[in-house]
Amino acid sequence: MELFDEIVQKMPEELDEIAVMKAEYKIEREIHRLTGLLRFNPDPGGVFIARCSPDHYVLPALAEHFTLHFGETPWVIIDEKRNLCLCRENGSPARIFTLPDTFAAEKKQKDSWEDLWRLYHKSINNDARNNPGLQRQFIPERYRKYLPELQSDSL
Repeated sequence: MELFDEIVQKMPEELDEIAVMKAEYKIEREIHRLTGLLRFNPDPGGVFIARCSPDHYVLPALAEHFTLHFGETPWVIIDEKRNLCLCRENGSPARIFTLPDTFAAEKKQKDSWEDLWRLYHKSINNDARNNPGLQRQFIPERYRKYLPELQSDSL
């Protein structure tokens, strides 16, 4: 009976550890997905802008990856769910800002870069290997609205 009591006393700690590990796994998986699924489009000023709506607060974890990826090129990642943006410009470190309410209300306009990306995707896509079930497994619905190649108005 003594062994059983010892196990039961340790269980709450282990359950807490398991909960933290599950949360960590979900956050790391979302960070990994966003590093591959964000689509950047240049604005007229030459700043590359990507939009997302992650389940978790992951913007700080994306800073290092995209700073290395873009070099000195200015970029912005907009978290539409939290009304925040991660910005890097002029070689300075990436910083997080709160977006003004007027900016959040603006709708993203369709541009020629998205059309070019759709055309590229269509040209390299092999329809014989199309597997929508696997695609849904690797790219959840919440990310699809930000991927031009998966929009219904594809070329």
